[in-house]
Order: sequence, then structure tokens, then C-alpha cells
Amino acid sequence: MRRLIASILAIVLAVVVVSFFVIYRYRDRVDHIFEMTERHESEQESDVSIRLDPRYTGQSETESETVQTEAEPAPVQTESETEDPALHAEDSIYTFLQGPVSWESKAPYSGIWCESELDGGLFSVFGCGLCDLANIYSSLTPFECSPLDMYWLARKVSDYSPGGGSGAIDWPYMAETLRETGFSVRLKKKDRKYKAFQEAMENCLTAIVLISSEEDDSYWQDTPGHYINLWHYNPETDKVFLGDSGNPNHNRQWVPLRTIYDAISSQNSWQYLLVTDYDEEKNTWKYSGIHEEWTRPSWCRKKPEAHSLLMPAEN
Repeated sequence: MRRLIASILAIVLAVVVVSFFVIYRYRDRVDHIFEMTERHESEQESDVSIRLDPRYTGQSETESETVQTEAEPAPVQTESETEDPALHAEDSIYTFLQGPVSWESKAPYSGIWCESELDGGLFSVFGCGLCDLANIYSSLTPFECSPLDMYWLARKVSDYSPGGGSGAIDWPYMAETLRETGFSVRLKKKDRKYKAFQEAMENCLTAIVLISSEEDDSYWQDTPGHYINLWHYNPETDKVFLGDSGNPNHNRQWVPLRTIYDAISSQNSWQYLLVTDYDEEKNTWKYSGIHEEWTRPSWCRKKPEAHSLLMPAEN
């Protein structure tokens, strides 16, 4: 009996020992699994922090604080209008006005000459060509002059005399006056083909053109004959910058060259004048300074006074 009880106790003791051993190994296994799980989660968090670190993402610290789930679309940029290549080139161009209405309103480039009476005639009636000559001299040389200065110069170096019945200055007198101030010029008749006129405008510094509403009245009305000044022909737009001394609303506007061509007067020995070059050594005048009262635009800087080698005649 004692032997049976001893056997039972030995078996129970063995079961208890084995149970404790199993429980210990299971707990150790669980602890190991839990430790591995924590380490894995820690490594994932570390990887996320590295990928979000500004040093790796290229973001600033402020930007990294807010993680965007979707990239914002780039703003749509509208293409700006193509600017005229000659835009603002007109800022250095003088465009004098001749009429009393312009002077009364103190329009830019108008002056006291608009009300002047010279040799029995009103400057407002005959002065368009003289305004164009003053435009050319003041725009293309280091000097500047008024239309009245150009009037006195033309009287001195040519046979021009408005009181003699000739009225506006004629082509030969304009060419002679410009050559006296260092310019190379060519007198031309209206080209039979428009393309030839385009090429002439593209290859000159500036031009004086005689227009008439009798030829075409789409732009000028009641204008039997009038000198205008053309600048900066742009073959891409086929437009020119217009100096129109007789009309402030036309003055300093970009106008289709075809409009000019259609209105060129045919009732004259010459129809237009091209200025092709300037040589200061051939400028015998070198006069500078507008001493009459006039409206100088803010963009038109005064040029320095210069000693004149050929002073204009005094009034």
C-alpha cells in the first residue's frame, strides 16, 4: 500500500515539474514574440520618420509638418499676348504738332509755333513738312530743335519761302535742308507694287510721305495734301509708327502700312522721301535747344545745348 502511494506521489510530482517546465518555456516564448513585435513596430516608425524627415524629402521643416495626401495641381499660366517687337521704340521719337487746337489743349509736342504767323502765312496751315524735318533732326541726332528752328534753317539753306506762294515746303527744299544737317536722303515716286513700298520702309531710318484723302479717305478726310512722318516699320505686323502733325488723334499711333500706301498722293512730282543714313561730320548746323514755349512729354528728355556752326536766320 505504501509502495502504491509512493508511486502516485512520484507521478504527481513529475507532472508538476513537467508542467512548471512547459509553462516557463511558453512564457519565455511569448516574451520573445512580444519583444520581436515591438522591435518590428519600432523599425517601421523609424523608417516612416526617415522618409518624412525634411533632409530626405527636400521640404522645409514647416512644410514637413503637414503631409499632403495628394499633390496640388500646378497653377495654369495663361500665355501673354505677343508684344510688338518695336513696342516702346517710339519713346525716343519726336512728333511735333502744328495746329492751334493742339496748343490750346497743351497736347504733347505742341508749341507756340502752332499760333505763329510767318512771312504772311499761318504755320498751322503750311508747317507739316517743317514739323517732320524737326522730328527727324531731333530724333536721330544728339541735338534737338523746334519746327520754328527748322523753318529758319530751311529759309537760310534753300529757296524755300512760304510767302512766295509755295505754302508748304516742297520736296527739293526738304532734301536740301536734311542734307545740310548730315542726312542721306532719296526722293521717291509711289511704288507700283505694295511689296516694293514695304521693302523701302524696312530699309530706311524714317520717311516723309505725302498723303491725300482724294486717293483714299478711310483714315484721312478732307485732306487734299499733307506730309506725315513714318517710323519703325514692323514687317511682322505690317504697321508703322505715325507722326501726324495735323491730327493729335492720329499722332503717335501704330497704323497699317497699307493704309499709308493707299492714301499716297499721286498729284506731285515726288510722293515720299527716305532717310537712309546720318553722318555727324556732314552736319553743318549742329544746333540744339528748343527755346519756344512747348509741351515736352515726360518721356522726352531734354538734350544738352550745343554750339551751332550754322545759326538759323533771326525772325
